[in-house]
Amino acid sequence: MRIGFSSSCAIGLAIALTLGAVSSADAQQRDTTHRTRRRATSAQRIPISKERPSTTSPGEVTQPAPTPTPTVNQDSIAAVERARQDSIAAAERARQEEMARVEQMRRDSIAAAERRRQDSIAAVERARQDSIARADSIARAEAAAIAMRRWAGGFYIGVAGGASMPMGDLKNRATNSYNTGWNVTVPFGWDFHGNPFGIRFDGSYDNLKGRNNFTSNGASGGTRITEHDATLVSLNGDVKLRVPLGRTWSRFYVLGGGGASRVYGYPLNASTTQKFSDAKTNWNWNAGAGFNFNFGRMTGLFLESRYISMNADASNTPATFPYKKANFVPIILGIQF
Repeated sequence: MRIGFSSSCAIGLAIALTLGAVSSADAQQRDTTHRTRRRATSAQRIPISKERPSTTSPGEVTQPAPTPTPTVNQDSIAAVERARQDSIAAAERARQEEMARVEQMRRDSIAAAERRRQDSIAAVERARQDSIARADSIARAEAAAIAMRRWAGGFYIGVAGGASMPMGDLKNRATNSYNTGWNVTVPFGWDFHGNPFGIRFDGSYDNLKGRNNFTSNGASGGTRITEHDATLVSLNGDVKLRVPLGRTWSRFYVLGGGGASRVYGYPLNASTTQKFSDAKTNWNWNAGAGFNFNFGRMTGLFLESRYISMNADASNTPATFPYKKANFVPIILGIQF
């Protein structure tokens, strides 16, 4: 639009200059003719004699010579040409400038589109990296949570109760034997964090029911006496090995160790029973297994059974408790905190 308007202006200027030059020449011609006519009608009378050339017919009038065409002003033509050339040059410059502007706009548009593309790619990459980082963080947190649940440790204490079953001669002897009784156990200990080991201590109280076969000398030929229950009190120290169950707080465990025990309550004769203060302390060993069904870090239920063997040399015990070994198995259910 800008180029067309400039070209129109240049052409109009050239036409105006040309018309001006022609008008000036025409005015000059009319002025010359007018002066010539005025001179022809001068007040001075010039006698005219008509010659009769042989070539002119009688009565024919001689025509005046034709007026020469005026010369166009060369400065005006040069000015018009310069104006035309200037107009063409201006139009070309405008065209070139317009083309440069369009090209620059195209380049700017391409650069902007490329920047947007690069920004979009960078944003996608950042989002991908953030997603990977979040996934890694979640995975690490989950792994840490699983490790915590599997190998969480700390102090705990609990209470449990259940049945206590005599084993071996303590159950099967023909005289002075015992039936299944009951047990109360108070465990406490420490599970090490990050590994499967722990230590546990407990105090247990076992009561075994006397059978109706007691004699005064612990033999078949002895005098029949009233049966009495036997009480076994133990203090135990064990090493504990935990086995995690999947991704839960729950776990299996095994334990084993030793301790000290006293047995009392059995009859010494027809009228007297063994007192705790007079009973002899004997060493014992134990081994067992259990299962923790935990609700949290260290809180939950547990089910456990151990085999306890107490040294009870007959030479150190009355005849009414004629055992070298007192073996029994408590099976208990409890809760720990």
